[in-house]
Amino acid sequence: MQTIPKCFLLPMDGTGEALRPAKFLGSLYEPSRVRLILSYFSTPPPFAFSGALARSSELREKKRRFFEQVKADERRVFETALETLAGEGFSKDFIQEHVEPRQMSVAKQTCLLGDIRKVDAIVISKHVNTNLEDLMKSDPSSALARYCIECPVWLVRGKIDPGRAAICVKDEKSSMRIADHAAYMLYETDTQIDLLAIAGKNTRPVSCRPAEAAQKLTGSAEAQGIAGLVSAFEILSENGIAEERIRMTLLADRGDRADEILSWCVANGIGILGLGRPRTEGILSYLKNSATAKIASDFKNMAIWIA
Repeated sequence: MQTIPKCFLLPMDGTGEALRPAKFLGSLYEPSRVRLILSYFSTPPPFAFSGALARSSELREKKRRFFEQVKADERRVFETALETLAGEGFSKDFIQEHVEPRQMSVAKQTCLLGDIRKVDAIVISKHVNTNLEDLMKSDPSSALARYCIECPVWLVRGKIDPGRAAICVKDEKSSMRIADHAAYMLYETDTQIDLLAIAGKNTRPVSCRPAEAAQKLTGSAEAQGIAGLVSAFEILSENGIAEERIRMTLLADRGDRADEILSWCVANGIGILGLGRPRTEGILSYLKNSATAKIASDFKNMAIWIA
């Protein structure tokens, strides 16, 4: 597969938190080859500044000062971001600034922009929240996936080692989509990839190379997880991921799949966790799924890829 510079949409809000995902991108790729679109949605003008309401000299003056302040805020946000990103090795030649008035929720407008600009992923910092209710109500990262139709979303939190990734696999289209996304995004890296499936309750946890699957993943209790692993492996292989970079792992279903997945990821030094989302399901409803909601709420020091 030909290596193509990856392009990411990085939403800006004027805080250092918004720039933290760039550290992860710089650890995964050569920063100078990464293309970034920095998006900023400025404060829309008050209704009083439009039409006949804005004819008085007092309102005209207020309108002028308002737009001056908006422009000043925009420059402050972008100049700070450019200085920070350049210091981390990103090329200013590969960084675009995109600003437009906020016309809807930040999450929806970001996703629409990501789809329009056809970026490889929207990357956003996962803010720390005390519980799932806070995640759904106040954290824009959770709402992003409600709107994204084509564009994957990466939620980033903490210090991340990109050396190992896990792709959660089910025998369905959504799992194959995240496998395809991961293959494209990880092809030019050295990241080791685990294809991870939850099988039956009596499954013996086992991990092996694809060449050993026929011998080690043959038990009847494990059969339900094998088909998805094989399909995902074929996608990775067809996209140029070398077999020696891939492992297949089956975990037992002990009742709390999210905890089983997260515990295994922590124990095995996983820095990237890929989750497939059915296109018929919006991200908000997807994140309310019990297992997914727990993962999105509890993960630390990882990047969660949703595609």
